[in-house]
Amino acid sequence: MYIIPISELEKGDILLTSENSATSKVVRKSTGSDFSHAILYVGSGSYIHSDANGVHSGNLQRLLFEAPENVTVLRVKCDKETVNQACIFSRSKIGTTYSVKSAVNVKLKLKASKKENENRQFCSRLVAQAYEYAGVKLVDTASFCTPQEILESQCIQEVPGKARKATNEEISFANSENPIEKQSYITNEILSKVRKLTKKDIQTLDQITQHVIENPVHDQQISKIYRDSGYLTMWEYEIKKNAWRYDGRIFINVPLPIDELIEMARFERDCAHERLAVYKGNFEQYFYLNEIHKLEYSSIHFDLYKKLVENTLDNINAAEYVLENT
Repeated sequence: MYIIPISELEKGDILLTSENSATSKVVRKSTGSDFSHAILYVGSGSYIHSDANGVHSGNLQRLLFEAPENVTVLRVKCDKETVNQACIFSRSKIGTTYSVKSAVNVKLKLKASKKENENRQFCSRLVAQAYEYAGVKLVDTASFCTPQEILESQCIQEVPGKARKATNEEISFANSENPIEKQSYITNEILSKVRKLTKKDIQTLDQITQHVIENPVHDQQISKIYRDSGYLTMWEYEIKKNAWRYDGRIFINVPLPIDELIEMARFERDCAHERLAVYKGNFEQYFYLNEIHKLEYSSIHFDLYKKLVENTLDNINAAEYVLENT
């Protein structure tokens, strides 16, 4: 098995991939491409993509390939702010339902309804729309494009770094219990129950927020859906499983050679700073929503992001402790 090291990537890179499944072979044959899937790397070891389960995030360290030719890395010719905006767009689409119809008809560029164009996703559409939102037109028609069209875009360049053989430890980690899968499941369950309650085509968590603001009659019911789902306490699993990330005295005693420990501490610090920017933005959003609308929904989300900011600051402090004492 092969893996793309995090060190090979920059935030905003696009990964085009393929596999030996029947679906991948059909997509590649119908689009005349070596690749059947597109993924947006959003930094800190995380990526966002759209597959049959909808739009969700993943951990690069869990992404394995059967052969090095099953993946290529593309880098968009743009500045960091453009990359940040593309990543913000992709995060906002998490939870969106996968559009089988659009994915199948993409080669024909069939015109779906305006509603579907705005509220459904598939892999290459998500990537192209993210960059178009940020001001970079990768392809002629972002709503209906293929991985091959992204590969041929004049706005990208291929990154020469190749996938390398994964170690036994990396393979073991990639196949271990994945908390992100649980998070995706919970998110999809929330969206499904909210759609049933509201009778609206709500596809993202941001759309839930907008609905509650406009329809406070659903405030308590939707807040209960969140409470019952476990969404508000998912962070507890991370703290319990990886206590070393939040306590410098534990972190510094992780059994690694000094150079590897220092490298890990730097990675943890940098990733935490990226998360902190996202969490602070959400924290401020729900602070003002709570001040203005006084909703239970905004209150529970304010409490959630307050805790996530605190945890992330602990992560940064633990990493700094290691760097200052090694």
